[in-house]
Amino acid sequence: MSQKFKVRKLREQKPEDLLKDLEKLKGELIQLRTVKVSAGNAQKLGRIGLVRKRIAKYLTVINEQRRNQVKTATKSSGKLPVDLRGKKTRAIRQRLTRSERAQKTQRQWKRLNNFPLRKFALKE
Repeated sequence: MSQKFKVRKLREQKPEDLLKDLEKLKGELIQLRTVKVSAGNAQKLGRIGLVRKRIAKYLTVINEQRRNQVKTATKSSGKLPVDLRGKKTRAIRQRLTRSERAQKTQRQWKRLNNFPLRKFALKE
């Protein structure tokens, strides 16, 4: 287990296998923590950090896969869930769309129709 852990291999696995391995890692972390409390071996205590990082990698891959599934499922509807949309800035998210900006009130329409721009002929 001293080899470098490759996330590439995780991405090729099925979600069910990832979840099984994740449960094993969580169990191992619990065992390491109990050894820590009972003043156990120093070598095992150093492994706690490695196991935690490995759990984080598994969770990252699982979340990536779930996000990709949701993206492909909602691709046809055109509406993504809020957490998958681009964050941008609050001002950009709040501003009006093009169609909303182009809309005019009834009063504006009446003014445009009843009082169009005047055309003047200039004398030279």
